[in-house]
Amino acid sequence: MAQFTLASFNICSAHFMEQTYTEKNLHRLADMIAQSGADVVALQEVDRGANRSGGVDMAARLSELSGLPHHYFIKIRDFQGGEYGTAILSRYPIVESQTLNFPVQIATQGTSCGWVKLDVEGESVTVFNTHLSVESEEANTETLCCFGDILKDYLANHDGGCLACGDFNTLPTKVAQYLPWMHRAHDGLVTFADRSIDHIVYADPIQVSNARTMNTQVDRVTDHNMLLVDVTV
Repeated sequence: MAQFTLASFNICSAHFMEQTYTEKNLHRLADMIAQSGADVVALQEVDRGANRSGGVDMAARLSELSGLPHHYFIKIRDFQGGEYGTAILSRYPIVESQTLNFPVQIATQGTSCGWVKLDVEGESVTVFNTHLSVESEEANTETLCCFGDILKDYLANHDGGCLACGDFNTLPTKVAQYLPWMHRAHDGLVTFADRSIDHIVYADPIQVSNARTMNTQVDRVTDHNMLLVDVTV
C-alpha cells in the first residue's frame, strides 16, 4: 500500500495577472506547487515553446522549480510557434506515458488527454490529465464523451484502476451523468470564480480522501484554485 497527494491545477499559462507571461509568474506558480505538498500535479493551460511565453517549456521549468523531478507534456494543438496543452509533474518516476487526441467534430479547437504510469513506492499508478472544451455546451459534451470512452477502454484492459484529473469546464452533475463508472473526489468545491469545474475522478481499487482546494487565486497569477486529494493505492 502506498499513499500520496495528487493535485489538479489550471495555471493559465502563467500570464493571467499581467495578461502576459513573466518569469516572476512562473516562479510564483512553482512556489504554490511546492507549498501545496502535492507529489503529483496535473497541470492545464501549459505552453511549450510558444511565442507568448518567450519560448519557455513550462512543464520542464515548473518541474525543476517545484522540486518534482519528473514531467510529461500532453499536446493539445500547435500554438504560436510552439505547442499548447497539459502536463503532469511527479515526485515519482514515470515508467510509461501516452497522449491520445480526441476524434472531435464540434470542438474545433480540439483537445486531448494523456496518461502516465508512475512507480509510487513499488506500486504502479496510472494518472490521466485533460482539459475539456469550453467552446460550447455541445463541444464540452463531445469532449467529455471522448474522455469517457478512453477511460472506459483503459479500465477494461488494465488492472489496478486509475485516476483522472483536469479542467472539465463543467459541473459535478454532468460529470456524474457522463462518467457514472468513475468515483468523484468532490461534488462542489469551488475551483474557478464561483463554480466547480476542475475535477479528480477515480476507479477501484484506488481510494481517495480529503478533497480540498488551495487558494491559488490570491495574487491573480492564475484564475483557478488548486484541487488536491490524498490517494491510497
